[in-house]
Amino acid sequence: MLRRKVYDRLVRWKDDPDRLSLLIKGPRQIGKTYIIERFAKDHYDDCLRLDFHSNPELAGLFEGSIEPDRLIPRLEMYFDRGIEPGRTLLFFDEIQVCSRARASLKYFSLDKRYHVIASGSLLGVKHRLCTGDSTESDSTNLCIPLGYEESITMHAMDFEEFLWARGINPKTVDEIRDNIRNGVPFNEVILDKINRLFFDFMIVGGMPEAVQRYVDTGSHKSYQNIHDRILEDCRGDILKYAPSSQVVKTSFCFDSIPNQLSESNKKFHFSRIDGQLSRKAASTYSENLLWIKGAGYGNFCMFLNDLSKPLVSRIQRDSFKVYFYDTGLLMHHYGPGSAKALVEGDVSYNFGALAENIVMECLVKSGIEPMTYRKNSGSDRMELDFVLDLGGRTVVVEVKSGRRREHPSLSKVDSVFEVDRKILLGLSNISREGDVECYPLFAAAFMDVWDTGWDDLDA
Repeated sequence: MLRRKVYDRLVRWKDDPDRLSLLIKGPRQIGKTYIIERFAKDHYDDCLRLDFHSNPELAGLFEGSIEPDRLIPRLEMYFDRGIEPGRTLLFFDEIQVCSRARASLKYFSLDKRYHVIASGSLLGVKHRLCTGDSTESDSTNLCIPLGYEESITMHAMDFEEFLWARGINPKTVDEIRDNIRNGVPFNEVILDKINRLFFDFMIVGGMPEAVQRYVDTGSHKSYQNIHDRILEDCRGDILKYAPSSQVVKTSFCFDSIPNQLSESNKKFHFSRIDGQLSRKAASTYSENLLWIKGAGYGNFCMFLNDLSKPLVSRIQRDSFKVYFYDTGLLMHHYGPGSAKALVEGDVSYNFGALAENIVMECLVKSGIEPMTYRKNSGSDRMELDFVLDLGGRTVVVEVKSGRRREHPSLSKVDSVFEVDRKILLGLSNISREGDVECYPLFAAAFMDVWDTGWDDLDA
């Protein structure tokens, strides 16, 4: 069993007497169904799973009244089994296919007797807000029961979960976290081992099936067909769920992400999508790129026009970088040469794009929404890879793809803006150079310790 952090969230949800119906959101194949069924097996006498994707005819059970007193007898009759309040977990899988099932979550939350968990993919690209009672039977319109469901956004496995899967003792992981929290350099042999594990994580990625195959075999070749299939499934989702008139353009957007990350200027350029360099490219492709974002296949990092607080008010809505949602899949796109180079410690092979992508991925999985800043001219010219708002504190982060520690942008940023922390991520050990905190790249995976800095500790 792959240990997942979301499991503990499910346990807390079950133990909450005021629980609402629970919705777990996230891209396909990140382990939603597996972890819910595992949780049900451990904590319930029975689990009734309705898979609307594999069995779309199940949507017919939700026609008419969707209040529990009317719906439960229908489900019991169809499945020829009893549903016991508190003892049977109702699991609505791929709920985006059935809008009436999504709307029923409101009535289960009001009723309180039944425990209901739903999971869904592509919920960001196929829904509409519905604040009143739903009377629609059209499954293409998804009503969101606002205020009557608790939602969790689930991601593929993070680095800590990957370490658990690799058999690393959780106590050892806690010691890694403590070193980062306290600014204590790692023993060089230990640092080399953790870096290699992090490189493995970058190559394998966090998709659970690929991780399990790698854990079972120890071979980087063993899961390549899994990566192939996942990427084809992503393209299949575009074909199936994107508006029919937009399928080709949405596919172009999806396939352009890895190529644009390879550019020295990682700002996403609409004009590079089809190679036509058209001035009208933004209006041509903007909706298609938003579909990619809603599907969860791209992590968007918005540009700021300055670093004044609150940062969210300084976002440029038409300027951003787009990172791939799983670095293992990104490396697969780049071909076996990039993985081979990383295994051999050669960071000259497109490592800049991969390093930024894995940092972005780690931050997103920690619940952070990174932003970025660039000024291309003048004495205050600078490029800040990531700008974070951590509890009202402005943290700027620069990512280095090697062991060199030059950081001109970090050095000058506080002469222009007021920032609280300056962090350099690279391949070197933990140290401090003036007011710049230096950490290994894998420190990005332990964001829970970044809420305090060395200045706080010294105080």
